[in-house]
Amino acid sequence: MKKIIIVSLLSMFFFSCIDLERNPVDAYSSTTYFVSRDAVISNLAAVYQSTQMSGFFEDGNTIFMDDVSDNAYDQFPNQGPSYMALGNATASTKFDYVDLYRMYFKYIGIRNANFFLENVDKVTMDKSEKDTMKAEVRFLRAFNYARKMMCFGGVPLITKVLDYGQEKTIPRSSEAEIATYVLNELKDVISILPIKQDKGRITRGAALALKARVELFEKDYVNAAIDAKAVMDLNIYDLYANYEHVFWEKYQSDPARDKEAILEVCYSPPTYSSTIDPFYTNPEGGWVSLAPTQSIVDAYETINGLAIQDDPTYNPDQPYANRDPRFYASIIYPGVTWNGRIFNSLQPVGPDEYYNSSKGNLSRTGYCMRKYCPQLVDEPSGDPSAEIDGVSFIVFRYSEILLTYAEALIEQNKDLDLAAAAINKVRGRAGMPALTETDQVGLRKRVRNERRVELAFEGLRWYDMKRWNIAGTVMNGPVYGVRPGTIDMTTGVVTWTSPNHIIVGDVRVFNVNKDYFWPIPQEDIDLAPALIQNPGW
Repeated sequence: MKKIIIVSLLSMFFFSCIDLERNPVDAYSSTTYFVSRDAVISNLAAVYQSTQMSGFFEDGNTIFMDDVSDNAYDQFPNQGPSYMALGNATASTKFDYVDLYRMYFKYIGIRNANFFLENVDKVTMDKSEKDTMKAEVRFLRAFNYARKMMCFGGVPLITKVLDYGQEKTIPRSSEAEIATYVLNELKDVISILPIKQDKGRITRGAALALKARVELFEKDYVNAAIDAKAVMDLNIYDLYANYEHVFWEKYQSDPARDKEAILEVCYSPPTYSSTIDPFYTNPEGGWVSLAPTQSIVDAYETINGLAIQDDPTYNPDQPYANRDPRFYASIIYPGVTWNGRIFNSLQPVGPDEYYNSSKGNLSRTGYCMRKYCPQLVDEPSGDPSAEIDGVSFIVFRYSEILLTYAEALIEQNKDLDLAAAAINKVRGRAGMPALTETDQVGLRKRVRNERRVELAFEGLRWYDMKRWNIAGTVMNGPVYGVRPGTIDMTTGVVTWTSPNHIIVGDVRVFNVNKDYFWPIPQEDIDLAPALIQNPGW
């Protein structure tokens, strides 16, 4: 399995890329590593890669963040999200895979960024190009700190290369101090970064997008609206006509699709490939590490633009009919035609995708993820299990900007017509009717659900649960999946045998006094006495 995924635009330089992870900081020789423009680009590539902005397996793991939310279920006990969602992980618990605590707390990317910034001026090269690269690295460092802050709260703020062992003496800065640092860094680099760059590289729009995301998280709604609007006013971004195709490798060469992707992590298969088989169905070689829950299924409105409980035309015995088109683009459900077969997770027939099968690597909720996972006829490699795919991970999409702008206005209770228009632009692309709500309370409810379904499985739901303070409600209790039933394997018609949904796995527990802030890994606490553990851990 390829675990080393690299930004493709710089892949030509990776043969000379240094490994900053395995050596102590004081072992670096700037006279060895910063000797030419090519060496600078190689080091820049190392900063990009070690920041791990991606969402795929062991390369950022962002998509797996939805497994720690009410959107998805992870069946594997050797993967971090499984324990985290159950509420029984500890600061000492180590996971074989998807160890989010350790991946997001580590400082390799920040160390690489500091090393770059302290040494790049040793190389004589075009000043404008060098200034752009410095700004890119400062963005990447800010992104790294922003993610740490959103997960752990305050963390040590390190902005220079340390002497060996010095890191053990640095205490945690506060969450507010980290947020202020991130926002100031982004403010500084926005005017330096170009509006357009090669795909995969940091731009002005990306910096504004990160700034707006952090401001929304920090409930600075005034500036979140200002910065989201600044992205909109660049007039270079737009929504792609087809929601589903945004996430397919097949359409990544379409310039119209690129207008939606403000920043994406790109790959160059087969040398540097994305790993999407954890999300695919089992007969296609997948593991179903992320199984959609009944909760996210029910969050998709009917085609009439109403919640299922509010639409009198909704038939609970035909639950998948006449739903938001994004449902069909995101989730594989019982009875749908998939890769030439009827997907049947209700019975042990055909290739046996039964939710209660003794086989492994099957969906235990009865649903599978379709986002990122086209049918094989549209999958360039034709074999996801071969791990030679080149599907990008989009870090910031234009639809997020529109929804950030809308939410920030709603929370200020101002310009609600503009907020509704931004939401309706997102809904209109999906083929959904415009909103009818005009008041703050109604629009708040709608924008929150819109974020959930539009951005499903993109790794943002956990942060939304935290900033809305709803995890204690939505994460405590059992996970539900499909209803038991049978499927006509010729027509795909489902006959339900029970009105009740299956309960999947153990009951989840979310402690609101503890779980909104992840634990500092215990081994880091043991090595650095200046670190103080988060409450409850």
